[in-house]
Amino acid sequence: MYRKKPPQLPPLLTERNLDRLGFFSIQTRLSAESTWKSHFQVGGRTVEVHGEGTRGRPHGADTDIMLGLEQLFVAQGSPEDNWLHTTPNALREAAMMTKNGRAFRRIREGLLRIWAAGFIVREGWVDPTGRPVRFNAAFRLFEELRYWDIETSDLPELLPDARLSVRLSDQLASSIRAGFTHALRREVLTHLEQPHSRALYRLAEAHRYTDDGTMLRTLSVPLLDWREACGIREERPSKVMRALDTAHDELAAAGYLTDIQVVGRGQKQRLDYVFRQENEPDPALVRLLREYRIGGPRAVQLATEFPQRVEAAIKYYDHVKAQGKLIRNPPGFIADIIADAEKYELPSSLPDAQNPEKAREAQKVRILQSENEAHQQYETRLAEQLALAPRDQWKEVGATLLLLLKKPLSSDELKVLQERCRSGDIQAARLAHEATRAAATFEMQDFVVKLKAQLKPKAS
Repeated sequence: MYRKKPPQLPPLLTERNLDRLGFFSIQTRLSAESTWKSHFQVGGRTVEVHGEGTRGRPHGADTDIMLGLEQLFVAQGSPEDNWLHTTPNALREAAMMTKNGRAFRRIREGLLRIWAAGFIVREGWVDPTGRPVRFNAAFRLFEELRYWDIETSDLPELLPDARLSVRLSDQLASSIRAGFTHALRREVLTHLEQPHSRALYRLAEAHRYTDDGTMLRTLSVPLLDWREACGIREERPSKVMRALDTAHDELAAAGYLTDIQVVGRGQKQRLDYVFRQENEPDPALVRLLREYRIGGPRAVQLATEFPQRVEAAIKYYDHVKAQGKLIRNPPGFIADIIADAEKYELPSSLPDAQNPEKAREAQKVRILQSENEAHQQYETRLAEQLALAPRDQWKEVGATLLLLLKKPLSSDELKVLQERCRSGDIQAARLAHEATRAAATFEMQDFVVKLKAQLKPKAS
């Protein structure tokens, strides 16, 4: 049987200045201050950014939303008018956000927070040709925002399949068109569970590149400067490190970092990030060997040359130890099993040892299950609505229909629509479903024409 190859996903491109200048805070919770500023020096580049926003500083998952907007803008050919036309559901997918009951509320809040935030870059902006330019003028990341939302019992949320339009700022759009971008690794982002880990990954990756595009092997940053770049509110070095620890662990587990070293004490602490190279071993295997007291260089060598044998050797050692057998040199014994497997007959089945890859696969399964459950909940909700009496259906979806059809239908037509839905002549729940789908597929005009014909008085 002929099977089509799975489609190749496009690279995740992000504008370099957007990540490099620390516009967003990596923290997931932040007080809604109307002004903020950051001043830091990383990699010999001095940055000073002043921000103002009535809804506070963009933070946390807002970075995911912004990345999604960039991907959709690039996918649509980076239009010259800077407009991006999409749907909240498409943005959610592009931002790699899980589909749950809070997703469209969070996207709405994040979009408004980004739209309401303006920035003044005093130093540090670099144009697409690599020339340093100093700006002293305010700008936004996008200029206009148009969307459909609906009131809920808690907070307003976007209609998942309605039209969403965003006009990026000239600075951001022109920089993307000029190719002043770098690619993010999809496999890293999908393995990072927390928004602040993904935000730190983008920040580190942006500073990992020099102005000529060279990728650094290591990045050394003063802790307090890094705090400013990350937008971390805490000032004490111990609390700054605490805010970064979880993200560091996730970045190492995802195979992005080989090592993170803390040099110095107190206010003079420095972080040295060591990035994993393509030909380097899986850091999870190296850490596993190090936990069994195998020396660093030897652990790297074994994980590089025999990656398929590491976990089996660890399981065999644990099995032998559990039987009470004395092993005088455990690190040497494990290394010998890995390097000279022909000397040992390993049982075909042993209890699982620590297995980072299985943990990652389990995470993927959980995410897929969550998305399937969200889709099933939507289908179940629609079925429940269709089972309601006509007047109850209207109570459930009437606000959505009036919101979607307020402009294309006249006031008289809206009254007729309400009467026909309440009488049961038209199924309100089905109509709301079709209306949101039409808005998502940009077929609203055809939908409205057919609906108007349906609302005309019937011939006697």
